[in-house]
Amino acid sequence: DGALQYVLVARRDMEDLREGSAIAAQRVETALVECSQLLRNVVRELHPDVLTRLGVKAALAALSESLVSRNQLAVEFDARTWPDDVRTDADYVLYSAAREALTNVIKHARAQHVWIDLEQLDGVASLRVADDGVGTSEATMLQKAQEGHIGLSSIRAKVLASGGQFDVRSTSPGTEVTIAVPLN
Repeated sequence: DGALQYVLVARRDMEDLREGSAIAAQRVETALVECSQLLRNVVRELHPDVLTRLGVKAALAALSESLVSRNQLAVEFDARTWPDDVRTDADYVLYSAAREALTNVIKHARAQHVWIDLEQLDGVASLRVADDGVGTSEATMLQKAQEGHIGLSSIRAKVLASGGQFDVRSTSPGTEVTIAVPLN
């Protein structure tokens, strides 16, 4: 969504740019630079090398560290029950779900803390992303999807297609996204 917003701003400023506005030229350049940076980050985060090489536990640990370094957000990552260097068929779904939930926390939640829990128990992978922000609900998620914001809806579809369970609920304070995916 962020990159699209910058492209739309640049497109709107093009008319002023055609009329010779130096301010519009500067706004277009800024929008394109920001868009480029966002797209580079998205490509890197969509399928990081660490996910392929070391598995979802290491990839989520790296994602957690990058959140701390880029945002004013305290992140707690717990994956004690997940074996090191294990790769599963659910890795990409788990990583995508965490990345999307965390993107929403950063953009919308106004949270101070986020908790990421990754578990493996009895052939089921579970992921929980919780924050202490303003909260959301299934109804809000559905409304956002109708407005074209499909991130969580897309993750939900992937989880359900893999035979898993997906839940978003408002907590007091914050939001909790939980998924469970069978590993068979």
